[in-house]
Amino acid sequence: MFFSACGKDSDLFDEYVLEPEEEVVEPGDQDGNGDTDGETGQNPDGGPNENPTGGIDFDTPDNLENTNKIEGTYYPASQADITNPANANYKAVIRESFECNGCTFAANQTIEPAGGVISGSNINLNGAYIENTYKQAFSPSVSFSEVYKASRISAETFGAVSGDSSDDTSAIDAMINNSQLVVGAEGGSYIKNRPSNYRRSGTLDWNLNGSVVKVTSASNFDTGQVSVDAMFDITNLSPNIHNGEFDGTDTYGRLFYLHGQEHFRFHKLYVHNFYASSTYRAVAFRFTIDAASSGFKYGEFSDCVIDKIVAQGDGNYNNAPAGISKGWWYTISGINYNDPFTVMHMNNKVTNIIGDDAEAFYAIQGGGSLDHDSKFIFDNEDYRYCTRRAIKACVSNVEIKNSYFEEIPESLFKSAQQMGTMIDFFSTQSSNLIQNIRVHDNVIRTVPGNDAHYYLLSLTEVNDAIITNNTFTMESTGNYGGVRLGSNTSSYNGALQNIQVTGNTFNNCYVNTMYQYAPVNNQPIKVDGNLFNFTSSQGIDVAALRFSQNSGSQGYVNFVNNDIKVNMSSPNGINGVIASNGVSVVGVTIENTKVTYSNGQSSRPFGYLRGSFDASNTIKDCVLNGASGSNALEVVGGAQSVQVVNSTDASGNPITVK
Repeated sequence: MFFSACGKDSDLFDEYVLEPEEEVVEPGDQDGNGDTDGETGQNPDGGPNENPTGGIDFDTPDNLENTNKIEGTYYPASQADITNPANANYKAVIRESFECNGCTFAANQTIEPAGGVISGSNINLNGAYIENTYKQAFSPSVSFSEVYKASRISAETFGAVSGDSSDDTSAIDAMINNSQLVVGAEGGSYIKNRPSNYRRSGTLDWNLNGSVVKVTSASNFDTGQVSVDAMFDITNLSPNIHNGEFDGTDTYGRLFYLHGQEHFRFHKLYVHNFYASSTYRAVAFRFTIDAASSGFKYGEFSDCVIDKIVAQGDGNYNNAPAGISKGWWYTISGINYNDPFTVMHMNNKVTNIIGDDAEAFYAIQGGGSLDHDSKFIFDNEDYRYCTRRAIKACVSNVEIKNSYFEEIPESLFKSAQQMGTMIDFFSTQSSNLIQNIRVHDNVIRTVPGNDAHYYLLSLTEVNDAIITNNTFTMESTGNYGGVRLGSNTSSYNGALQNIQVTGNTFNNCYVNTMYQYAPVNNQPIKVDGNLFNFTSSQGIDVAALRFSQNSGSQGYVNFVNNDIKVNMSSPNGINGVIASNGVSVVGVTIENTKVTYSNGQSSRPFGYLRGSFDASNTIKDCVLNGASGSNALEVVGGAQSVQVVNSTDASGNPITVK
């Protein structure tokens, strides 16, 4: 099966027409959203990173001590009372409501909510300490002269009521706009049925304290445009949001949109059931990061669960915005080589990212050099059931380690071209290759009991990738490789440079090249020290190394020190080391590789090529067990002059070409 296209996926172009305010990141892919194909203390290259958070301290105490002296108690009923210097250092019990526009409190009071409401703008708290009793003390329209930092207060302080059916948006907005340290009622529930835009500077530390923020109606959100009206649209403000839940109730689909932060952290959150109709996108967390202008240094998602981010589609992955769904979506610009940022994803679990174009994680760099030292690191992640991809990384310096990836049990599509790849690395900047990709110590697999819908890991337009010590598993061997090199989309050259696939285990899958496949300067791809186990097959002609193109010439692979084991009680179509679907293979070295058959042997136990296999290729120091070396390699499409040196079966008979 082969899938080709006359151009890059067109979903981004469609979105650009629908929404021209989106930034252009590449010709034909204008929005940075569509496809074109295709604390660990560690850097992506494995070196130490002494301060991965950039010196940011997220360990803020839950309860700040009131250092104000309380010399008495009074019950203010007017601006005159609360501003009277004689009431400095007193506890002000707010039992009555009054207005306090532009006022300055008497110094160092302690404010105790008790049923009254202070309203007004530009209120100077003048050292006041607000006791958080989960009762209202201020109007939701209030504003302070500066951000309050003396204690951790809640949305109830500004009029929210946890657990009822009323909209708490105004109170939540007042809390975020006026306070640095905020908290939710333990086990509480807040409703946010309107979009908000936050533009203040500084930081926000929001301990949700086990509470949930949910949307119960989409009537106040603009569902006619693809990317506006997030529940929380935050510019400049650097948030640390933790210990709680955000519930879309299958009612609305856009949660956070962040721009201009110096840092962010989302920790121990349960984010779920965000739904978008076919007129707009479903996105849990979206970021526009211009590191040069914002000074962005560090971002973190840790110990979060994200489930059911769903966009209603129409079965066509190119028909934006229908069906576009993302767990995380990063658009990056303004990267300085000596002023790097780090984004960490640690210990998160993501499931059911559903839509025609659905991905758990997507990052793209719009313009500028891809040669820089900012990075994304994934550690101990668990991603399952994402319709199109788990990770689509069109950025440099990505490390994925110690993680688990599992395909979706049922797909909206049948073709891998539409499906993409579970983990997909590619550059959208044509001749500018993404760099420094490290994928190691992961499990990447199809769903037990289900055949593959697409490839497990892909690389194209990439320089310097090491794929090592992973386990790639498919239920049965078929048309889709475990590691895919190059692209089936004609907009790409399939450029690859300094690529190593080493020390991995491949179960019922293989390494294969695509239609667009072009090692830079014919520098060989290194496939070294891997174990290939074949126990089940759909009957397609494959091998541990497969060239999928059916015409032209491809090659330039050093396939060395590999071990291939085939249990013939089930497989058919397994051809040992190498297979070609028709392309002429050139510049391939197969060395020190062992093939072992049990319970029978293949009719072509070392390889089967429908294209030529000329003298530019070498087979050296290889061993074939459980099968005869005579005519073990069948070449039916042209030259058969491959050089075979010191390679035999178990009886010492040479491996020969048929």
